[in-house]
Amino acid sequence: SVLHADKLKKIGIRNLHEAIGLLPGIETSILHTGWKKVIIRGAHNPDTFVFDKYKLYIDGVDVGSDLYSTSYFYLDFPVELIERIEVLRGSASTIYGPGAFSGAINVITKSTQSGTSDAVFGSIGSYDYTKAGFVKHLNIGEWNVGIDSYHQHSNKTLDAGSSFVSSNELAYSRTDYNSLENFEDYSIGVTAKNSDFTLIARYKSEVTDNFYGLNETLEPVTGGYQHNQSGIFEVQNRHPLDHDLNLETKVGVNYYAFTFDSTVYQDYGGSGMILRMNPTYRQLNTYFDMNLKGENCEDHAWMIGIGAQKINTLENVFGATVRMQPDSGPFFASPSLVYMEGQYGFLNGDNDQWIKSAYVQDIYSINNDWDLSANVRLDNYALFETMSSYRLGTVYRLDEGNIFKAVYGRSYRAPSYVEAFESAQEGLKNGNPNLTPELIDTYELAYTHKNESTIIRTNLFYSVMQDVIDRIEDEPPSFVGDYANHKQRNAKGAELEFTRRFGNGSELMANLSYVKTEYFSPSYTNPVLFQSPEISEVLSKGYFLYPWSEALSFNTAWYYSGPKKGYDRDNTGNGVTYDSTMIIDQTIAYDMDESSTVTVSAKNLFNEPVIYPSYQGKNEGLRREGRNWLVTYEKRF
Repeated sequence: SVLHADKLKKIGIRNLHEAIGLLPGIETSILHTGWKKVIIRGAHNPDTFVFDKYKLYIDGVDVGSDLYSTSYFYLDFPVELIERIEVLRGSASTIYGPGAFSGAINVITKSTQSGTSDAVFGSIGSYDYTKAGFVKHLNIGEWNVGIDSYHQHSNKTLDAGSSFVSSNELAYSRTDYNSLENFEDYSIGVTAKNSDFTLIARYKSEVTDNFYGLNETLEPVTGGYQHNQSGIFEVQNRHPLDHDLNLETKVGVNYYAFTFDSTVYQDYGGSGMILRMNPTYRQLNTYFDMNLKGENCEDHAWMIGIGAQKINTLENVFGATVRMQPDSGPFFASPSLVYMEGQYGFLNGDNDQWIKSAYVQDIYSINNDWDLSANVRLDNYALFETMSSYRLGTVYRLDEGNIFKAVYGRSYRAPSYVEAFESAQEGLKNGNPNLTPELIDTYELAYTHKNESTIIRTNLFYSVMQDVIDRIEDEPPSFVGDYANHKQRNAKGAELEFTRRFGNGSELMANLSYVKTEYFSPSYTNPVLFQSPEISEVLSKGYFLYPWSEALSFNTAWYYSGPKKGYDRDNTGNGVTYDSTMIIDQTIAYDMDESSTVTVSAKNLFNEPVIYPSYQGKNEGLRREGRNWLVTYEKRF
């Protein structure tokens, strides 16, 4: 699927997270810590903080890290900087590399597209939301340079309800029951291209409050925060060796830093002790990739490549006021933070490692109507094992308007560093270094019909997930850590997408998706089979763009998600059920002249209650904003 930003802006979409939520088979929400979630085709582990079952790229550069779900803070990326969003649903490790378990998302920014306009933009909205930024293109000698930057900020609080104050917390100092959700986010990106080289660099920083709290209990004092930083730099070279033969090379670094400060309890277990945490973790991933591509080689288009990356821990510190773990490590209760490193840092040791890769791809054209493709990839992890992924597909074009596709793919996801190596600390899970990567086998059939005004797409899929990494319960005393590889989980579903352009310039896009996912409870001794929690079986989204005149348009978007089960921690099958929601956004877009546009959006127009599932299965759930508004101005040059 491809989403174009010019249409997204017309329906009031403000960022990448909202844009992805338009697509069939994809459900978006948040975790209690405020981390944005993207669930593709039901691939979700509800009892870990690791929900990146997909890979996120900005201009083809991976922005994630191996720590845990670290790409979530890029989901605030403003739509005004985006040219288009390319989304591949399904097994994608062979194409996009390790971690593309259920899909891959590639964001193409305007600054990398030399034919796009320069622009400045600004927004104001509910909760003191402000956003401002620009896109600028320059020619410096033989280099085409693109620069973009933005800053956004909000002061948001939402009523959480009293159930989010812990029964263990006997010294709650605040007088409110609010989820604190202020945030400040900024980024700058630079791209430079000449005939042989492309340089891509970006820095991003985001500071947020702790929302519903680290353990889904409102923090008893204000001042807690999370700070994410990301820096990427990549150099690409494409060197023609022959008319149909090219050597492509890229080398880069990916820097990630994370720190948070959380006062979980002021009266820990009724002991009078303050439980406060302040970990800091910094990681650097240095990587290299080289591939040889051949085209038009006796009806074959092929590629063969190798790659390597080195993951280095730069800082691994855990600050705490209490540590009473039954090991030989530090044991204390202190009124101030005590900082630990190494084995007792945020992770159990530095865990540096090499990952070495090799891959091959071939697309064979049987004739003008029928193609076959095959991809194979091997990734060798120094800390885990060698994993293979592969993908076989065929595309048959009955004619220009009717296309059939069949795909089988296997992908994997290596354990995150949090799942494998998180050190034993009060209030946190303990990693399990014996985990093995989880696998997914996906079978997909697709059909596309298109003509000058209409596109219809249908997809049927069936997935088998093996060695699923999730929390463990009822484990024997000898078991290591709080995570384990679990039984097979299956998912099946269907996706239907309809787009129609009318003669007056209006456009309708509507999609419907169904997904049924099995979930075994994480009991070591007696796992119980349920429908996967926190996932709606039925989703429907869409928009209608209606041009009232050449300058004025009225545009409507809708988002329906069916009822979903909360996480049932008692394994009774009687957990909380969260109601279905139907959200309608209404946007008016007005072109003041050929280069200036104002959009005014009423989001959640009918003030529909929106509740995301609670990690702890609390009845009230995570309450989200009702009706809110957004005004955006954009000037193009």
